[in-house]
Amino acid sequence: MIVKKKAKAFMYGVGFYWEGDSGHVGLYASGSEVFYGTMEEAKSFQAYCQSRPDNRGKYKRQYKIFQLVEVPE
Repeated sequence: MIVKKKAKAFMYGVGFYWEGDSGHVGLYASGSEVFYGTMEEAKSFQAYCQSRPDNRGKYKRQYKIFQLVEVPE
């Protein structure tokens, strides 16, 4: 019997850095800015963001996947 390994899901957002690598991130919002899914789903959404018609010319952005993690207090 072949058992498929279940893909690990995580919290993520797809966005781009504002003003270069200043550390400010703008997340793409599609109903929600933060999603829960697998890396395959995150890459699929990233490809969607890259291919949008408004992401061309001088407004072209390089979308990246950001993982949401808890910061200990």
